[in-house]
Amino acid sequence: MSSPIYLSAREAATELGVRPATLYAYVSRGLIRSIPGPGRQRRYHAEDVRALRDRRDTGDTAAEKPVMPGPTLETQLTLIADDGPIYRGQPAVQLARSSSLESVATLLWGCTDDPFVNPPPAASELPLPDLRPIERVMIAFAAWPSVDRAAYTLSHRLLTAKGAALLRCGVAALTGGALASAPAHLQIADAWGIRRSASIDLLRAALVLSADHEFNTSAFAVRCAASTRAPLHAALIAGLGAFSGPRHGSASERVGGWLDAIQSASDIEPAMQERLIRGEALPGFGNRIYPLKDPRAACLIDMIGEADIDHPLARLLPQVLETADALFGHGPNIDFAFAVIQRILSLPDHAGVSIFCAGRLVGWIAHALEQYQRPDQIRPRAIYTGERPRN
Repeated sequence: MSSPIYLSAREAATELGVRPATLYAYVSRGLIRSIPGPGRQRRYHAEDVRALRDRRDTGDTAAEKPVMPGPTLETQLTLIADDGPIYRGQPAVQLARSSSLESVATLLWGCTDDPFVNPPPAASELPLPDLRPIERVMIAFAAWPSVDRAAYTLSHRLLTAKGAALLRCGVAALTGGALASAPAHLQIADAWGIRRSASIDLLRAALVLSADHEFNTSAFAVRCAASTRAPLHAALIAGLGAFSGPRHGSASERVGGWLDAIQSASDIEPAMQERLIRGEALPGFGNRIYPLKDPRAACLIDMIGEADIDHPLARLLPQVLETADALFGHGPNIDFAFAVIQRILSLPDHAGVSIFCAGRLVGWIAHALEQYQRPDQIRPRAIYTGERPRN
């Protein structure tokens, strides 16, 4: 077995051609992994450093440009490690094997009392079912003050109960079902007609693994809104706006663009070769946070195999993964797992996005609750590159 190569901070910064402060910014963004070194120093994965350097040198738009360190925010919620996200000290891939989304919510929200013992809020009707699921949630949250007379409260004592109610409202809006007090995975399974216990367990695990992923774009949007003391429902709408883009929450739908072309083993390589020849990436494979593999996707793919689901795609999955690795050199990410789950369970359109969104609501609420405890308003400074006044 080969051993990884590690660089000192000076060596890593020199290879990248950046200052040490920029190197540390890359680490904080999850672009480069580091480990404790001798004394108080740290060592940096040479593989990550050189992959980032090469992507920049080839003009890869996904590569991070050298930047001034942005606002560095502290959090006690989630640590991104080589083995996946760690929720307040608990590995997400372990929680995915047994925990409910509600249990993870009480962990991330730092609850001392169970906020889910309260009945769901009374609402006369949910948003129109002909809208896309994320749009239904946006409308439901925008109308939240008509349901909750304390919608604008920032009382920490009330906010966890409010988070539980908003989660239930969000799940109902995503699935088009009624507000209910059952665990989210059972509500979703009931709305989509999933009866097999192994399939329901897969939904539960997908929700748990979706809950949080540190300061991704949507979580940062939530924190920015919360730092202005926007109410919880409005902070969640800010997150939903960022989440709705095709490079974030809707990424699993891009996977379907090539995955649906695979009907048999003979279709696998041609479907991927077509993208390879055109110089296009393969949606659902590769992740800049996890250079080798996305542990969340690995967990879900393992559970798909254990569930023994009778579906052609489930049987073709090992060959799909092997071919993608041979042609693109990347492992699957969680968006690929969502797309596969949607298809092998015969779920409705946008189901992958809905699962992701339902789980991530828990993380957004956690980020808002944490940010409400911070005194400062998030306000980054810009590096101006435009035209300057002429003397």
